[in-house]
Amino acid sequence: MSWMKSLYDTYENASVVEYIKDNNELLKIAHSRQNAQVELTLNKDGNFVGAQFVPKDEADTVIPVTESSASRGSGSAPHALCDKLKYIAGDYEKYTGINNEKFHGKYMKNLSEWVSSSYTSPKINAVYEYLNKDCIIMDLTESNILSVGENGKLSEKWLNTDIKLSPGKQEDAFVRFRVSGVDEITALWQDTDLQEKYIDYYLKKQGDKKFCYILGKDLPSCINHPSRIRNSGDFAKLISSNDTSGFTYRGRFNKADEAFTISYEASQKAHNALKWLIVKQGQRVGDKVFVLWGVKNEKTPPVIINSFGFVKKAEKDLDTKFEAAKGFNSAIMGYRHQLNNNSKLILLGVDAATPGRLSVVFYREFMGQQGNELIDNIKNWHEECTWRHSYWGEKGKGYFNGAPSPIDIAKVAYGTEQNGEIKCSNEKILANAVERILPCISDGARIPRDIVNAIVNKSFTPQNYSVIENWYKVLATACSLYRKYLFDYDKDNKEVISMNINDEYKNLSYNCGRLLAVADAVERWASNDKERATTAVRFFTRFSKRPCETWSLINERLSVYKQQLGPKGSKMYNLLGEISGKIDPEEFANAKNLDGRMSLGFDSQRQALIMEAIEKSNEKKNNNKDGGNEDGSIEK
Repeated sequence: MSWMKSLYDTYENASVVEYIKDNNELLKIAHSRQNAQVELTLNKDGNFVGAQFVPKDEADTVIPVTESSASRGSGSAPHALCDKLKYIAGDYEKYTGINNEKFHGKYMKNLSEWVSSSYTSPKINAVYEYLNKDCIIMDLTESNILSVGENGKLSEKWLNTDIKLSPGKQEDAFVRFRVSGVDEITALWQDTDLQEKYIDYYLKKQGDKKFCYILGKDLPSCINHPSRIRNSGDFAKLISSNDTSGFTYRGRFNKADEAFTISYEASQKAHNALKWLIVKQGQRVGDKVFVLWGVKNEKTPPVIINSFGFVKKAEKDLDTKFEAAKGFNSAIMGYRHQLNNNSKLILLGVDAATPGRLSVVFYREFMGQQGNELIDNIKNWHEECTWRHSYWGEKGKGYFNGAPSPIDIAKVAYGTEQNGEIKCSNEKILANAVERILPCISDGARIPRDIVNAIVNKSFTPQNYSVIENWYKVLATACSLYRKYLFDYDKDNKEVISMNINDEYKNLSYNCGRLLAVADAVERWASNDKERATTAVRFFTRFSKRPCETWSLINERLSVYKQQLGPKGSKMYNLLGEISGKIDPEEFANAKNLDGRMSLGFDSQRQALIMEAIEKSNEKKNNNKDGGNEDGSIEK
């Protein structure tokens, strides 16, 4: 349970005042979050003043809870103050036909005990006095908040507003309170003094003390641990023992506390710290959530992100701007400077095994200088996967040199083109792939061969993509992953293939890819059509399997485009000859099933031709000369 202690320490080290931003503050113990639909205002004497709808983007509400209500499902455990109508409304049965006595009775009893304690407040007294009048639904209908049908019962849908509310029926509306006339803070969910009074009151009520395995001392224990960890609608728990039948303990224990006990304070602080971290810096993939954090609030680098996003996140975290050429290295060093011998970084991943059970699926601790090892592993990942990738930003399409994100890798490996985009419909497959890639980033583990093979095979099938940009994305991802593959699995030779053309590299697959890229460029130049698939692209799959036989067909069709270009294409023809001279004829004739170096050679050559065309175009503009690209319109 070291993750629990790490989360508890994180909570203790965090300064609540320093990190309150919008609604992402670290929750106090005995408090939770809930989305409210209705806001009701009272005066200090407990009289109704008014009510209003709560828009969805303002619905997040911090509420006091009990151990039972914080994790309630279909039970009848009421929250301490703000709650659903069936708990707080004495006239609920009149307007719904549903008997809510067991819910409302428990709620009023608990509220009465708080009001009667030494931790009470005029605001709580006002709420209690008002709810004792059993008229809340009547007031809300007369205020045109709730709507009733001809039978006098609440209608199912919200009819009196066009405001987008949090989902739910009228009878399940969640109500929060304001009390005016006491002090400047009318919103009870924002009153920190009231929150502290409730904490003191609730901790005073705690029962017998037992040994806490997290803190190592006797404290009031906790049986029901919090849910709503990943979001406000998440009912899965990390710790649960509520099933006392059906061979739950398999004969090992008679009661749950024979296995271990955790104090209420430790459980609350650890769970609230995790909720806060997930909101603050968690990265979600399907139902899985991954979060890397420093126990003493050290700034930590993002792990499930591409190199471009990494630099942007670092600029925000470290409050500085990096030069484009040195951006990634400066960013990674910025994170490294945050660490010292006393640092402790945690990388945690959680996923719902079942709707009610949340599992820790990934956990790493990095103590002291081990944090530098993590930084080094992240740096190596981004460097060894470096290739040229595209992205869409505020200013349109842009490019960066670096690694793709694990999510993009998983989408390319297991997704298909859908409505013009590459998507993976099965989020579970996507999340599992990301989980398998994560150790390659955090631990320096080798990239899984099957993922590399899947992506390389996708890059060999451009015909599966109706949008050429999607294939270019697949191609770039394949180059990144195969380059990483060569780093990981060719330890003796350590073949390092960069984005720049390697004229000395005699590998057949690599030079076959270059050959195909020049043929593709010649045809695009001659046809002046950037969108139509060229012969080289249409025969890409066949060429990867039987290069010699397929090249004869491509070269034959290429002769038509050579005639169209004439002498102005001589440089491209010479390049075809140079590349052909690097290929052994006998090896070429017998070659079958080329490997991922074909994609590396193709994209390196394609990018080199694009950059050359751009440089010449810019040179002409600088010289104030008119005219088109003589060496071809081969840009993406």
